[in-house]
Amino acid sequence: MAMRPRHGRLLQRLCNVLCLALVALSSTPTRADENFFGYSYGSETLPKGAWETYLWSTWRTDKGNGKYDALDLRLEAEHGFTDRFQASVYLNGSYWNTHDTGPIDEDSGSFVIPNQSTFAFKGVQVELKYAVLSPYKDGLGLAFYLEPGYSKRDSITGQPQTEYELEPRIILQKNFLEDRLISVLNFSGEFEWEKGEDDPSFQKELKLEATGGLAYLIAPNWYLGVEGRYKAVFPNWNLGNREAWAFFAGPAIHYATKKWWATLTVLPQLSGAPNDPARSSSLQLDEFERLEVRLKIGYYF
Repeated sequence: MAMRPRHGRLLQRLCNVLCLALVALSSTPTRADENFFGYSYGSETLPKGAWETYLWSTWRTDKGNGKYDALDLRLEAEHGFTDRFQASVYLNGSYWNTHDTGPIDEDSGSFVIPNQSTFAFKGVQVELKYAVLSPYKDGLGLAFYLEPGYSKRDSITGQPQTEYELEPRIILQKNFLEDRLISVLNFSGEFEWEKGEDDPSFQKELKLEATGGLAYLIAPNWYLGVEGRYKAVFPNWNLGNREAWAFFAGPAIHYATKKWWATLTVLPQLSGAPNDPARSSSLQLDEFERLEVRLKIGYYF
């Protein structure tokens, strides 16, 4: 029996509804400045007048001997001043739990990192970010970032010191598959002036970093990806004298709703130099740790 026209139109409408539902399930709109990765930034900024607050926690562990655990905590408030420019303020604190760990001082014969169980307010930072191009409107995202900061504790040893830093960053972002696949690439340099309690003057140090990642929408609101990070240290800002370097890579998972999002990245160190054979023959465990785990939670106002 031939299908009646009315039934055919009804069936067509049902098919259209199902197709729209499948499209909605396969793609979730992203929010401005949503962090898909723990260490790599996207190029988008908050819209004018919008506010966002973040809570960061980064666990750094294992120097190859003894016990080394450090937990870095950061509270951030961020505001969009225009649709292209945003600024934020960070408050930083850290906890160190260490025992018989790290390198040994050649002169004293004791560990450079003291035995301790210490929590301290670490310092403040300001972030300035300007978006030049949007990955959603222009096909390629480009943003410039500048972060001045002050710290009163050494991040590795936990000991008191005075440190000023200035970190410029170039941020690139490219989306694929109708924004279901997000790719980012960052290049940054961290210029530091640091002085310990017993040091007569400030010492200069440069840290160059390249980070990047891929994240794919695997289910509504859920992105699964991978992130990589390379970091090198140059005393006195001398690019001909690389003191230490390390490469990290691992998984990243991101979940987002209209009001909040969360990102978890697990980064084991895969290679680094120079090595201390007593602690590792393939990793750099003086300036870096064997494993870093970062959780970021953001909330929109």
